This record gives sequence, C-alpha cells and structure tokens, in this order.
Amino acid sequence: MAPATVSSMFQVLLLLLSLVAIGKAGIAFPQNPGCPNTQDKNFPQHVKVNLNILNRSTNSRRPSDYYNRSTSPWNLHRNEDPERYPSVIWEAKCRHLGCVNAEGKINYHMNSVPIQQEILVLRRESQHCPHSFRLEKMLVAVGCTCVTPIVHHVA
Repeated sequence: MAPATVSSMFQVLLLLLSLVAIGKAGIAFPQNPGCPNTQDKNFPQHVKVNLNILNRSTNSRRPSDYYNRSTSPWNLHRNEDPERYPSVIWEAKCRHLGCVNAEGKINYHMNSVPIQQEILVLRRESQHCPHSFRLEKMLVAVGCTCVTPIVHHVA
C-alpha cells in the first residue's frame, strides 16, 4: 500500500473520530424525524463502517523521490499486522546517522532523525470477533530530516 493511500485512510479515520467526538460533545445536528434519538439508552454504542474508500484516486501529485534527494534520505519499510486496518503501513527508516552534504558525503556533525506522525488505525478486538475493531493511535515515521545535534556541556 502506497504512503498516499495510508494518508487517505488516515483522513477517513480522522473524520470518523471527529464525528464521534462531536456526537459525544452533544453538538446538535438537524435530524431527520425518522432517525433514532442518540440520547436514548437503547442507541447502539457500536457502528458498522464500510472500509472501502470512495475517492482513492484524489491525490493528483506525482510520486516524489524526496526520500532519495533529501539531505537525510530514508528507505520505506513495510509494517504488516493482520490484526490491524490498514494491515500494511509503510514506515520510513533513516539511512544514516549523519546528513548528506552537497558532495554526497555524510556529515556526522549533523543528525538524521525520523519525522513522526500520529495516525489512527483500527485494531481487531479479538480473534473471536473477526469483524469487531477499536480505534488505536499509532506513531509512524513518515520521513527523515536533518537537525543540529543536541550538545550537553559538562562544567
């Protein structure tokens, strides 16, 4: 699964979480008289979610090679977990401890560090309920950047 698809899934999950939060906050929406009352104790605490994304091809950007051109290049590694949706997430791993200078040599006076993004994924509740998931936060490295090192001076 390409990083752009992971981003699309993240946006869908974020929208779902936002709608749940708005509902919990009690913000009123105009409601169709035929809809169930969310304040009712019999209102379901579980919802069905169709995981098929409607607009998968909305990303009009061309695939980039930032991971190669960066002063802090990285490789993408497949993180696969069959108990999670999406089951495959591509994560960045920095290629070097230092940063690449204009001549293509590694400068160890600078540090290459991962850029991390918190995303929402769906985690399978248990093996006994194959269609039951819960939201879970996950920290994913999406790229790398070059930073000055932290230097501690001893007095």
